[in-house]
Amino acid sequence: MKRDVGQRQRPPPPPPHPHPWPKINGFHTQGAMDEMLRYMREDKIWNVTEKLDGCNLSISTEGWIASRNCIIGERGMETLKFQGVSIEKDRLETLFENACRLKEHFKQNLFENADFELTLYGELILNGTGNSTNDVYNYRKRNVNPGDYYCIGIGLILPENAELPSVFSKSIDTSNKEGKQYLIVPINTYLAMEFTDFDIKHVNIIETEKLSVILDDVTLVHNIQDKELEGYILSEVSSKGMIKLKPIGSIPDNIKHIEKIVQFNKLLTISS
Repeated sequence: MKRDVGQRQRPPPPPPHPHPWPKINGFHTQGAMDEMLRYMREDKIWNVTEKLDGCNLSISTEGWIASRNCIIGERGMETLKFQGVSIEKDRLETLFENACRLKEHFKQNLFENADFELTLYGELILNGTGNSTNDVYNYRKRNVNPGDYYCIGIGLILPENAELPSVFSKSIDTSNKEGKQYLIVPINTYLAMEFTDFDIKHVNIIETEKLSVILDDVTLVHNIQDKELEGYILSEVSSKGMIKLKPIGSIPDNIKHIEKIVQFNKLLTISS
């Protein structure tokens, strides 16, 4: 029998994530120092949450599941297998159900029954650091296990004329495309209470303070230095900013960047 000649066709690539969680710069990220210096000078109120050692995962009320960059599954699938972790159908359905219940609650109480799409953004705990023999961040002791999903915020796609309630008036990313409003809201005290009411596991708010007070908190610094946890995510309460607070890795051989780190450290010393 004669074989077909030609290249094997590759499967089409998965659809891209329509609204990925924003990239978060750290205090020493190259190219972001001006932004960090501005935050330091403004010294506004920020929320602090733990940065979990996991993988970004999104759950949409439109019935899809996405990784950081692309859609990887849909509601009704038997098992989601991703990065060495499996989430069974019943657990997936619970995540979708809770997301839809939260959406209906917002629809009735905040948006006067206007239709919209809600996305849960969270961290999926993977097999790795937290599940290794060393268990660097004491995940087992804290009952944080591979396959657990911790919500870190929400996304909303709203009609163009929908009025934003005060609890969502401050967001990280707001845009208006094709007659729709889109915004991302990192976890705050209001969302934390709603997540609890609707059985959505989430990161806890550790502290809410001025940025200078947060950066002067010895406990936070020691937790990072001693590898009690991977780091922290800071989200500004009254505006549109998020910061990643982690140990400083290798600094690129870039004189201008090093000069800005020195400038940042001088400002940090003055503020504290």
